[in-house]
Amino acid sequence: MLRIFKGKDKNEMNQGQALKIELVQKEQWQELLDSSVDESVFIFKHSTRCGISSVILNRFDKQMREKNQFYYLLNILANRELSNWIADELNIRHESPQLIVIKGAKVVAYDSHYRLLEINKSILN
Repeated sequence: MLRIFKGKDKNEMNQGQALKIELVQKEQWQELLDSSVDESVFIFKHSTRCGISSVILNRFDKQMREKNQFYYLLNILANRELSNWIADELNIRHESPQLIVIKGAKVVAYDSHYRLLEINKSILN
């Protein structure tokens, strides 16, 4: 079950508000991969205890709102097992904050900390 913080679907993102979908269970994984066939899918791994992660999440969210782009938000403290499982599935090292971009069911980019904002800019342009 998806929990949506803002808006009801991608068509409602008309005033600069990004749609954040909370990634909370493995059952969402296939839906996420299926979505990546047509467009890039963004996963932001966030630690609610980390000040740097919060700052970067705010900047990332602003970039996404400017482009009216939805993304998946994974709270790694509340969903540590899922976060580790995704890292294993994608064969990438877990970091936080971390951005993972998937297209065609494959990782096309990932990075952490402030570097992830540059990846995001290049993909959104």
